[in-house]
Amino acid sequence: MSGWNKWGIRRKLFSVIILILLFNVVVLLVMGSTLFAGFYQSNKIGELKKSANQIRQAYQQNSETFYDEISLIENENTLVSVFSVGDDGSLKVLYHSRADKGEGRSSEVPRDLPPMVPSNKMEEWKKELLTRIQDLDESFDVQGFGARSGNGRMDITLATRLDANLYLFMQTPKDFIRSTADLAVIYTALLSIGILLIGSVIIYFVVARVTKPIQQIQKVAGQIAKMDFSDRCEIKGGDEIAMLGTSINHMSEELEASIEKLVEANQVLQNDLVRQQQTDRMRQQFVANVSHDFKTPLTLMISYAEAIAESAQNDHLQEYCEIIIGEGNKLSQMVGRLLNLSKLENGIDQVEKSIFCLSEVFDQVINNQRIITERQNVTAKKELDEEFIVYADYQKIEQVVTNLFENAVKYTPPGGTVVIAAGRQNGKCHVSVINTGDHIAEEDLENLFESFYRADKSRTRGTQSYGLGLAIVKVVMEAHGQRYGVENIDKGVKFWFELELSDLNDEEQDPLHILV
Repeated sequence: MSGWNKWGIRRKLFSVIILILLFNVVVLLVMGSTLFAGFYQSNKIGELKKSANQIRQAYQQNSETFYDEISLIENENTLVSVFSVGDDGSLKVLYHSRADKGEGRSSEVPRDLPPMVPSNKMEEWKKELLTRIQDLDESFDVQGFGARSGNGRMDITLATRLDANLYLFMQTPKDFIRSTADLAVIYTALLSIGILLIGSVIIYFVVARVTKPIQQIQKVAGQIAKMDFSDRCEIKGGDEIAMLGTSINHMSEELEASIEKLVEANQVLQNDLVRQQQTDRMRQQFVANVSHDFKTPLTLMISYAEAIAESAQNDHLQEYCEIIIGEGNKLSQMVGRLLNLSKLENGIDQVEKSIFCLSEVFDQVINNQRIITERQNVTAKKELDEEFIVYADYQKIEQVVTNLFENAVKYTPPGGTVVIAAGRQNGKCHVSVINTGDHIAEEDLENLFESFYRADKSRTRGTQSYGLGLAIVKVVMEAHGQRYGVENIDKGVKFWFELELSDLNDEEQDPLHILV
């Protein structure tokens, strides 16, 4: 079967047609004589019945065509006998094909039985014939009936009643049927062999002509698969192959036009991407430079303000210094985050993975943020399905959890709750930070992780946020190659990210660097 599957359609078609012709010749040689003889015999019996009916009708109508009908069937290599049966059971032949044909109905008829019956078989033949016609009406008794000569030849016979005592007997030799069938089979077989020899040559070229358009279509389709649209299928006629070729040509034209449009659009996108990358690099470089340049002056401003505050005798002067120190610290924190983000985006700060317990990170974040949660009257909870051991950068994941926790606390109303939870999901550790409060507008959800983005809604009013915390979350999680996101849930908002669970049998996850 595998060899057949590798054949081309031309070879397959040629092979199938030749096999059919060969099968025809084999059937003719093996079974043709028997099948043809059976068909011929069935057809001959039908002719005998038809002729017997016509002879009966001519006799009943006392028509002069009686002997004409007999003559017609005699011309078909059939012997006809008409005889009567006396009251004493004696059989009297009134007409027989081999005696005085053409003299019409006569009282002087041959006294002998049909000459095909040997004299020593005469009485036996009479008894058998009388038995056959005993219960006949106008129906037919057809059978292969007895041996008529010493050579054992078999005949097909038909017996039927013409009137009360008059019977019609017809017989034709089966040997003639057999010889005719054999001759017909030999002739047909020779003719089939000749057709096979001549037809194989014709079929080879016809199949080649039929499959040539298919081969061309295959060639064009292969070029289309390689994005070469220069060739077209040659269309001749209106059959299914021509329609397929037309469809291939149309598809090639449409694909060529579509790809040209895609190439143009891709070029535009590439240009936009280059510009975007250049803009991002300029922004990152600007942020890095500005942040670095701000850090030293801010440190000096805060230091001098602290020195003035310590030596100030005037209460107003001391208050002003404290305001300068507080705002300076805020700017210093923002600059620190900008520097951190810049390092992450530029790949300066690499991810260094280790194995650690996630519960410890949660405890440390909640403990570090206790002053903020107590000040804003927010309840912090930790929920873990199990003590998850993960494989990630401990410091950066702690920073992610801290940023998400601070963000959640910032937008949780007094008396609300912030929950840090972790569970197993799709083979990963699914970490979520959930806070009660207002939902985020749907149009803002996809932009929350962009640098300096703030949703201009009631949720963000009155908060000290510069849009850097979530941007750091994005960069850290992308560096880990893990998913993250945000969604509105019932009575609050859920920020989430995924972490790789630790496999202590994995050589890449060094168990010696477990942090707890």
